[in-house]
Amino acid sequence: MNTEKINFKVSRDFGETFNVSVKFLRQNFRSFFGSIILIAGPLILIAAVSGAFYQSNALTMMSPKRILMNDVDPFAQFGLTYFLFIIASLLSHLALLGTTFAYMVAYQEKGPGNITTSDVSRILFRNTGRIIGGFFLYTLLIIIAVVIVVLIIAGLSAIAPALGVLMGILLFFGILVIAPPFMWQFSVFYLAAMQDDIGVTDAMSKTRSVMKDNFWWTWVIVVCAGIAIAIIGVVFAMPQFIYQMILMISNIKDGTGEISIPFIVVSSICTFFVQVIYSIYYIISGFHYYSLAEKKGGDGLLERIDEIGKVNQTDVNQTY
Repeated sequence: MNTEKINFKVSRDFGETFNVSVKFLRQNFRSFFGSIILIAGPLILIAAVSGAFYQSNALTMMSPKRILMNDVDPFAQFGLTYFLFIIASLLSHLALLGTTFAYMVAYQEKGPGNITTSDVSRILFRNTGRIIGGFFLYTLLIIIAVVIVVLIIAGLSAIAPALGVLMGILLFFGILVIAPPFMWQFSVFYLAAMQDDIGVTDAMSKTRSVMKDNFWWTWVIVVCAGIAIAIIGVVFAMPQFIYQMILMISNIKDGTGEISIPFIVVSSICTFFVQVIYSIYYIISGFHYYSLAEKKGGDGLLERIDEIGKVNQTDVNQTY
């Protein structure tokens, strides 16, 4: 196995970013996914199981038997299981993101083959406040943006309905353009905060700065990474999809709509692995961040020049 340490602070193009991500995963496959499963795994499992129960309840409540008896309450599915699923999903997302970036930081400190789960946990827990604070700040910014957009569309619709429709169409295409780079920015700022030991707002400013002249380059990488992960996710989710189709057909035939324990098991397992696989997206995003930061600041080049200078000075001293 290749144990050569990967230099993160290198400016990379499209192909190199994906190649180094694959190399990193191959080099650290066991310890990386081991850390993910042991640290973020419990929360991911809770989210997967609660999500499976929620889907099963939804299928049960919408069974043909209940529909014929007019016993369908569309709000009944939003019970304790639903809210547990939402909360667990948010926490598992933060745990997965934080663990992935904590592992990348630990890799730079320890090198390949020397990283333990406790190393990753130490970095993660040290940055828990930044992760939670960043999440609430990010959520607040999204709420403000949504409120502003809704008010603008409502105002235009009040003036002329056609303007509201036009604004909605423009907003749709605008989201397709703007969303990928900003999704990337609002994930890797956690990495920037961990790496440089800075506050959340400073980390957001830094990620915005490195992306400033690389908007479309970021768009391409994020979209391609998202498509690749989605394809892998579909493969892992296929058993759940097939089982769900079988269960729906069975419910139509017999009309029972009973909760299926096997479906909950299959759905939980598939969802768990789909969520774990999503960590690959964060790896790609992380390497793209390091690449843009190197283009902006050139810290990696300066470090390599300094190392060469130290080596040459050592050789001179030994010769003398």
